[in-house]
Amino acid sequence: MKAALNAGAADFTKFFTELFTDSTEWTIAGHGAVARTYNGLRDLHENAEKALFDRLDGPLAITPRGLWADGDDVIVRIDSTGRAIDGKPYHNGYLYILTMKEGKVAAGIEWLDLHAYYEIVERVTI
Repeated sequence: MKAALNAGAADFTKFFTELFTDSTEWTIAGHGAVARTYNGLRDLHENAEKALFDRLDGPLAITPRGLWADGDDVIVRIDSTGRAIDGKPYHNGYLYILTMKEGKVAAGIEWLDLHAYYEIVERVTI
């Protein structure tokens, strides 16, 4: 987990590619178009993450704020920073509860500031 967080420090996508698989079940909590359960890394990327990453002028950097584990369950708190292609900053905070299996995320739930996500997706046209 720490290696994936370190890999994602300069490029958040590396966090996902290090830990997620084609069978990871991932839920984004909240309301709106991206708040649902995804089946696998490809589903998550194509239907949630890509909309954000395509609007950034470079990789989204992350800063881990906490990591707690109890057996196969892991809680991760992360902050992110980046800049949109329109020059405005993008910041968000995330809290993940992960269920790990053989070093990969089997399932998890994510809380983030969906207002910040939707704002950049709606504001920046590509």
